[in-house]
Amino acid sequence: MIQGAISQKLETVFIIEDEALLCDLICEYIKTIPGLDIIGTSGDGQEAIRDCLELKPDLIILDIRLPEVSGLEILMLLKRRLPDTKVLIFTGSVNTHSIKIAVEGDADGFVEKAAGLEDMKRAIETISAGGRYYSESVTPLVKAYLSDM
Repeated sequence: MIQGAISQKLETVFIIEDEALLCDLICEYIKTIPGLDIIGTSGDGQEAIRDCLELKPDLIILDIRLPEVSGLEILMLLKRRLPDTKVLIFTGSVNTHSIKIAVEGDADGFVEKAAGLEDMKRAIETISAGGRYYSESVTPLVKAYLSDM
């Protein structure tokens, strides 16, 4: 599900992912997307919050399951403190609770890890164009949540 709006150029990316191998894979993939520069990574929630508040990235790619602080808590905090920063949830934890918090927390996108890196790239392109992006597997849950509001 894609929703359009005003475009915003995304240049700097911060990745919050606690699985080192996956973080490295995401970094290598992001490097293939022209115009994006990775300014930091973290696998620790507290450290990620500090770094993002200092670096103020244009885009944060955020896993939900992290040690110390959940990605959903990070989303809520960073969207309040850095309202212009876009946040893309990239996670294997897809359920109605995580969708509810992501939508209420104003996540700009939600991609299930199983959808792959190409879907993450589509999400980045959509967010950069000012839209919101949800993986095909996530869209029904978002629609169900929004219709219940």
